[in-house]
Amino acid sequence: MKANKLINEKSPYLLQHSRNPVDWYPWSNEAFELAKKEDKPVFLSIGYSSCHWCHIMERESFADDEVAELLNRVFVNVKVDREERPDIDAVYMSVCQALTGSGGWPLTIIMTPDKVPFFAGTYFPKYTIGNRIGLVDLVEKIDFIWKNRRNEIDSATQSLLNYLKEPSVSEEGLVFSGSYFDDVFNSLSFSYDKKFGGFGPSPKFPMPHNLLFLLEYYKRTKEPKSLEMVETTLIRMRLGGIFDQIGYGFHRYSTDAHWILPHFEKMLYDQALLMLAYCNGFITTKKEFYLQVADEIYQYLTENLLFEKSAFFSSEDADSENEEGKFYLFDYDELCSIIQEDFDLFCKVFNVAPDGNFVDYFHPERKLNILYLSELPEKLSKLFDVEFEELKRKIKLWSNLLKDYRSLRTRPSLDRKILTDWNGLTIAALSHFYKIKRDENVLSIIKNYFDFFQRYLFKPNGEVFHLYIDGEARIEGMLEDYAFTSFGFFEAFKSTGETSFLNLSYKLFAKALELFWDKENGGFFKAIIGKEDLIYNPKEFFDGAIPSGNSTMFYLLSVFDSVVFDETLKEIKERTKSLILAKAKEIPSLYNFFNFSLLHSEQVKGEIVVVYENEKDFENYKSIIDGKNLSDFLIVFYNLKKDFFDFEPLWKNYNLIDGRTTVYICKDFTCQAPITNFEEFVEKIESISNVE
Repeated sequence: MKANKLINEKSPYLLQHSRNPVDWYPWSNEAFELAKKEDKPVFLSIGYSSCHWCHIMERESFADDEVAELLNRVFVNVKVDREERPDIDAVYMSVCQALTGSGGWPLTIIMTPDKVPFFAGTYFPKYTIGNRIGLVDLVEKIDFIWKNRRNEIDSATQSLLNYLKEPSVSEEGLVFSGSYFDDVFNSLSFSYDKKFGGFGPSPKFPMPHNLLFLLEYYKRTKEPKSLEMVETTLIRMRLGGIFDQIGYGFHRYSTDAHWILPHFEKMLYDQALLMLAYCNGFITTKKEFYLQVADEIYQYLTENLLFEKSAFFSSEDADSENEEGKFYLFDYDELCSIIQEDFDLFCKVFNVAPDGNFVDYFHPERKLNILYLSELPEKLSKLFDVEFEELKRKIKLWSNLLKDYRSLRTRPSLDRKILTDWNGLTIAALSHFYKIKRDENVLSIIKNYFDFFQRYLFKPNGEVFHLYIDGEARIEGMLEDYAFTSFGFFEAFKSTGETSFLNLSYKLFAKALELFWDKENGGFFKAIIGKEDLIYNPKEFFDGAIPSGNSTMFYLLSVFDSVVFDETLKEIKERTKSLILAKAKEIPSLYNFFNFSLLHSEQVKGEIVVVYENEKDFENYKSIIDGKNLSDFLIVFYNLKKDFFDFEPLWKNYNLIDGRTTVYICKDFTCQAPITNFEEFVEKIESISNVE
């Protein structure tokens, strides 16, 4: 098959379509100039490499000569990888949601040569099925309208463009009170599934920032239901088929309400945010099970997504050999031949059935099994009359047998893009994991990514690239690249005390303020101000599968407001807070990374700054602090001999007193009397620790 113009692209998703008979163009001036010259509408298709329905539409339509002939005759055809260009995706996903009330991928947009859309949808089969129009019929209808009713298109596009350009949100009369957090909690409580955890009906998504908020809310209120909602969700997700019981890592979401039947793609950002949730679950409850799950996510990341011990690839596909989940599913006889000894017990533990337990509504003839647990192993051991330690040993043995067997299968394809934003979230998660485990291998990855980022993704002018693939850094960074990476390195600083992480975090934060802050209307744009290849520059506030850039910037504004004295920062923080609150007042639980950040910022009590030169003192003081729950304080170890700052933190001019290690405990820009006596320091830490 002759290659089209995607053949020179780097994106795995675009390359998947590079030998389609459709004459695809990448997003480029060339494509839109051709559309103007030939007076054709533009057919824009957006997806990503691990998207199951993207593969289906490609096989049914884009690889089909009949459909390709129609598309090539009527349109100029453009393909976009949403992970490469999330700004383009954000613009046209908002179109789809405005026109249809929903969205998803593959995203199908038809627009003028000026990039203004007039039709939107998601997946279309080749031919019309019931009420779902087929692509063949759709193309013919669009062709007729374009040629015969152009004036209607012009009118519709102008109205849509006016609607899309963000209306101002009134902040007047907005009064914030502590009851706001109760409203968020009540909203989550209303949608909470008491039996299986999670929120809402199927399909059920993990939504880790819901859990982060609830844990923070529990710290503030000691509301037992808040913790129960978190724990049930964390446990049920780990027991379900949404978690890969053999090779670890979480799939994208569950198609049922019980967390059993997953949509099989594995995304880096899900692993990162869920690791954060499980780490925070452990910190709150001290239950080893949550730390075990965080460790399993870490094992999945390092075994499957880690590039040169430095950075992480973006995802693994849902499909292998053109079948969704084929890598992860087993038939009964196959399992019997692998497990052999104790097979009856194995079937009981993992809910394996002769006729299969996996319901595939599109292929009901498939009699396959997915492994999942009905209860925690402690409860299963009593239920099946097996010693707990013996059952754990058997589960480990079975998992290893199946892992070895599965390694002979064709593995789902790996998307080798290294995305700056998603890696930032991963560094934040690894920093929390390191703070608990103190595993030098984890710290090594954090430090290696710090070097990788500066070498390949950080430009001399302080701007960043959005991704790295096949030895090349590409695409201008967007808000989330700056915000998530700054967040990641700030968490690394909190976990390690190394000021190099803090310096880079602040540089990225400051550059984000410069490049994305809307001085006139408030809020942060997604793309750099002045971006020329978009019909408008969106602002995202809603916290979906990943936190929004605006929510993350609010988190950073809150933490840096406590680190530096800057009235401008304080003003931007308060304005961002008011703007998001105004948007969130209808359904506040849709903004839960912001809500987590806001609640966290209200609970931070201050800073503990240990100024030292003697490394032995550092170890002694650090051992005291590490053993206490001081999560409401920012902990800073400042070595006068080697640490330097590229900005002006409040403690930059702190010094030793009488040449002795000196501790400053501060709140609201006011410090208590410095402490130079170790015993007095221990006593003070005991008194302010919130360990119960």
